[in-house]
Amino acid sequence: MKSNLQFDNTLLDGDDRLMDALLREHARRGSHADEGFLTRLTSFIDAECESPSIAVPPAAAAKRPSHRLAWSLGLAATVALAAGLIWKNQPANNSSGYRLVQHSERSGMALLTDFPPELIEGTPKAMSVPNLVNAPDQAPVFFVPQGTALLSRGKKVTSSDDNPIIGSLDLITDGDKQAGEGYFVELLDGLQWVQIDLEKSAAIHAIWLWHYHSQRRAYHDVIVQISNDPEFKTGVTTVYNNDYDNSAKFGVGRDNPYVESRFGLLVDGKGTHGRYVRLYSNGNTSNEMNHYIEVEVYGIPSR
Repeated sequence: MKSNLQFDNTLLDGDDRLMDALLREHARRGSHADEGFLTRLTSFIDAECESPSIAVPPAAAAKRPSHRLAWSLGLAATVALAAGLIWKNQPANNSSGYRLVQHSERSGMALLTDFPPELIEGTPKAMSVPNLVNAPDQAPVFFVPQGTALLSRGKKVTSSDDNPIIGSLDLITDGDKQAGEGYFVELLDGLQWVQIDLEKSAAIHAIWLWHYHSQRRAYHDVIVQISNDPEFKTGVTTVYNNDYDNSAKFGVGRDNPYVESRFGLLVDGKGTHGRYVRLYSNGNTSNEMNHYIEVEVYGIPSR
């Protein structure tokens, strides 16, 4: 990956602020494990040791050239550690059981979650879907405002199908994303929906959802809506719609159909205020049924 790392001309008060600025820029660019970044970082350190553009205390300026190698290695290790925390799925647990990682980026924090192991079974059927997005090989990176939390864990789920063929609706918010038997809900064929009651209105910044992902398939008419009306008759905001032929009768969507994977689908909630989140689907490329494994809704509760 080529690094486009750029440094601003902000005056810094010594090594700590210099390191913080460099790490912040590196994290923002997302150039993890980037040799080009480290090369440019080393050149930057060399240049700044001889340049008056950064206000470094005299003692630090005098000491840095003689300890440049140790300082650079230490900073490189810190960069590697920071990149690993942001890009690998190893964030620290918090008391609520979900995983969020604080990010040094000024705009907020990176949203991370646990992912199930890869499990591909059976022979996939042909997917004749226009503009189909292939399954990703890594988790998406998405930033949310500080204070964003998982709001859906253990919350009540209702559905257009009161009697699921397989599983129970509470599996959708139980935190388990495996795709094997006993972990998913199967609903009837045709256009069906599941709905999560967050119990109070919130500014919703992300919805992360997993359909059945143990076979390469795409679900039709995936639509995500937010509202304060449990009947979804008024005040409805659609934040995702990949219905390319208007078969669900909500209008043609602008989002592309996608192949299911263990990384799920991460939808931008755009800060939409609402208590209820409703998700539609209309069968899939392997069969006519609808399946849900897990839905996570992240946001900031209204005061």
